[in-house]
Amino acid sequence: MSPQFKHILVIVIVLLSGLSGFIFSYYNHSGSSQLQSENATQLIETYHYPAIFVQQLKGDAHAGQKIFKEFCASCHAAEPLIDINAPHIGDKQAWKGFRSLGMDAMLTITINGAGAMPARGGCFECSDEQLRETINYILDLSR
Repeated sequence: MSPQFKHILVIVIVLLSGLSGFIFSYYNHSGSSQLQSENATQLIETYHYPAIFVQQLKGDAHAGQKIFKEFCASCHAAEPLIDINAPHIGDKQAWKGFRSLGMDAMLTITINGAGAMPARGGCFECSDEQLRETINYILDLSR
């Protein structure tokens, strides 16, 4: 085998390798642009940037609902992903006792954490006012 033939063979193999990688990549990602246009909101929600998320909520009338969905729903939803016996939103009886404590006490519990709930409900970037809005959201849906 001549050196010139080996050189050409190496070039052909490298080109075929690059072309096959491109085709494989294109094939795997060809449907993603359609998926992004159809489910753009869902795709955006899969990325968790708490500081940016919370910053965007300043002045948002639905901040409590959005914070609940992002940070609290895993344990406090009507059908939670993590069932650790946390009071579920909409459970009037479960929230009745908390409601009787008053907002200041509930905010203190949320800020300090309780049981399996981390401090600030896991939303370390949330202001006290945003946590208060979230508590109000939960209580409003649990009347």
